[in-house]
Amino acid sequence: MYKLGMKLKVPTAAGDIVIDSLRMDAAVARRAAKLIAQNILGKRVSFSGIATPKASPFFARCWRACRSIPAGETRTYRWLATAAGSPLAVRAAGQAMRRNPLPMIVPCHRVVAANGLGGFSGSDNPRGKEMKLKVWLLKREGWKPEAQPAK
Repeated sequence: MYKLGMKLKVPTAAGDIVIDSLRMDAAVARRAAKLIAQNILGKRVSFSGIATPKASPFFARCWRACRSIPAGETRTYRWLATAAGSPLAVRAAGQAMRRNPLPMIVPCHRVVAANGLGGFSGSDNPRGKEMKLKVWLLKREGWKPEAQPAK
């Protein structure tokens, strides 16, 4: 783990997982980064003790719903919006994932578009480093590219 400004970065084989420590208590951010690093190294860890930072009620509901997606499975942005109580707020659900300060703990990589992977960390470039990280995270959880997400 290393610090860059107010962001903590956890290196992986596919790129860095970035934790936005500006949006939460510094001790929580450090603990989250440590757990993520241990998980990347193959240790079994529980993220249940890490609370998501304060956010708008809709973002908080999206983050809570996202945390319910089992490892190795995906759900669509529409599913996420519906689970958060606003079925028509699909784009807003995408923004909640984009602004997620705790990747892996709020596993936003498990949320995909109805017609493909969608984006990750603000990028939808299929050859970009962000999408390579999303695919790497999904595959390490046992996801199969041909698997269809729950709508």
